[in-house]
Amino acid sequence: MKRFIAITLLVIHFFNLGGYMLVHLYLLKKSDAFMNELISKNLYNPNTLIELKIKQNLPAINEWNDYKNVNGQIQLKNACYNYVKLKYTKDTLYVKVVPNYAKTKLIEGNIINARQINDIPAKDANQHNGVKKGGADNTYQLLSFDYRFLSFEEKQPLVKADAFSDIPQPFLPVQGRPPAVIV
Repeated sequence: MKRFIAITLLVIHFFNLGGYMLVHLYLLKKSDAFMNELISKNLYNPNTLIELKIKQNLPAINEWNDYKNVNGQIQLKNACYNYVKLKYTKDTLYVKVVPNYAKTKLIEGNIINARQINDIPAKDANQHNGVKKGGADNTYQLLSFDYRFLSFEEKQPLVKADAFSDIPQPFLPVQGRPPAVIV
C-alpha cells in the first residue's frame, strides 16, 4: 500500500514538473494539425477570412497579380490565425487568414495572469515610465543590395580527342625479373 501511494505521489509530482507542459504542447500540435487539415480540404468559410496588410519595401520583387495558397501561422494580440492565401506587391504583403479559435483558447488558458497572484505587484496599462524610445532601432530599415556579376566571353568547349599510338606493340620485352623493392 505504501508503495502504491509513493508511486502515485511521484507521478503527480512529475506531472506538475513537466507533464502539464507536454499535454499543453500536444493539444496545441493537435489543434494545428486539425486546422491545417481543414484548410487543405478548403473546409473554411471564405466570408470569415481576414485580410492583413503588412507594409514592406521590396522594390526588386515581382508583384503577384492574384493570391497564392500557403500554409502558416501568425499570432497577433493573443489571437492565433492560420494563413490561407498570400499576395506580394512591392510595398505591401497581403495575407488572408482564418482565426484559429481552439489554439487561441489553449494559449489564453496557459498564460498566468499576474493580477491574480497577490504577492506580485502589477503595473496598470496606463502607467509608463516616461522614457520615450527612440534612436536608430525604433524603425525598420530594409537595406537593398545591388549585385552585378561579371560575364565571361563565350568560348567553344575543348574537344576531347582520343589518344592513339602508332607503335605496333607498346610494351617492350624485358629479360628476367624486375628488381626487388628496398623498404
